[in-house]
Amino acid sequence: MRGPIRRYAALPQEKKIVLKATIGLCFSAALACGKLLVGLFTDYNLVSIAVYTLAILLAKAECILGIKSERRTFLQRNRLIAIFLGAASAVYVGFMCRMFWIERRIRNNGMVYSLLVAFISFCELGFALAGLFRTKDKGHFYRDIKIIDLCVAFIAILTTQMTLLNLQSETGVVHIFNAYSGIGVGCFIALCAVYILIAPRTSVVGREHGKFVLRTEKDNRTIDMGRPRTEIVLCRSYVYGDYVYRAAVEGDTVEGDIGRGPSLWKRMHPVWKILCCILSEILIFAWLAGRLVLFFRSMDLPARLERTMNENGFVKLTDA
Repeated sequence: MRGPIRRYAALPQEKKIVLKATIGLCFSAALACGKLLVGLFTDYNLVSIAVYTLAILLAKAECILGIKSERRTFLQRNRLIAIFLGAASAVYVGFMCRMFWIERRIRNNGMVYSLLVAFISFCELGFALAGLFRTKDKGHFYRDIKIIDLCVAFIAILTTQMTLLNLQSETGVVHIFNAYSGIGVGCFIALCAVYILIAPRTSVVGREHGKFVLRTEKDNRTIDMGRPRTEIVLCRSYVYGDYVYRAAVEGDTVEGDIGRGPSLWKRMHPVWKILCCILSEILIFAWLAGRLVLFFRSMDLPARLERTMNENGFVKLTDA
């Protein structure tokens, strides 16, 4: 038993992500197929659940195949991932919209079961968010796996909400406001699909490096060519960390990479981190809202860097 554990511990982070995603994919696919078969004969709600689950799993499978295989181009696989995730969103929103006209009854399994479901759901959300941090510099497919896991975690949390509300219901009928929550989660999944589709043209991943040569010295008002290193702040954020272009200066050439500075979480004292963990159910949504704002503020930073350098008399070298 120790042998496989040691071999797993020795694997690089990228291979661990792929291995865990593959195992989870196989397990989830088996469950989804079982739900589909049972639903065809007993409950059509299970069919809807199985369909959007399989669509999400197909998106994750494309991510794994994109890492392991080169049979399709990156853009082809990226488009398929977005399509599958968008299809899952459409089915999920349609499934939740049915609650406006059809009452959905959830079985009451007691407080212990409900709290266990809630604990597992929030653990899934925590692991998905942690995975997003760990994979931010490892390529589009790795990050897409964690984005998909985040969508699954939100679905699990909504299911937990419905289960907990069912404990307070005398009739066992899920409240209609769960339909609005479900539509919100479905829209979030759709936004994730749109982000995956446009990320190759707007994100920093794969486009971090930049090499420039000074052509018009009189226009340079930003970079001191007499110093060996330089930094240009492209987007400021006290909470999430500044996006900065850090480069070496050699002669009339500037070459470096776009990176992100330490976030508030990394700078925070452990006591405050513990407090944030306690209040995570409240703070997580504020954090996500702020992250969404930062996403729009930091769109296409490589193009912003190139414009800044052009204004200062630099020209980008295409072979960088």
